[in-house]
Amino acid sequence: MKFLSTAKNKFLMGCIALSGAVSGSAMAVDTPAKSGTDLSALTDSIDFSGVLTAIMAIAGTLVALYAGYVGVRWVLRMVKGA
Repeated sequence: MKFLSTAKNKFLMGCIALSGAVSGSAMAVDTPAKSGTDLSALTDSIDFSGVLTAIMAIAGTLVALYAGYVGVRWVLRMVKGA
């Protein structure tokens, strides 16, 4: 049983190191400030004057925040269980 625990710890540490290296290299990419993402094709067809659009935008933001919160809790649970 100790072998499985050791293998699990090595695997989790490898995953953490790999994700840190990938995210670090992704953040280190030098992108010019002027060549940002052009979302005008998506936003031109949306009428932001409606109340329903504002409610849906707030709901989408809350869903994204909740999903992030659940993801962080899941990762912390995995790290504590290792």
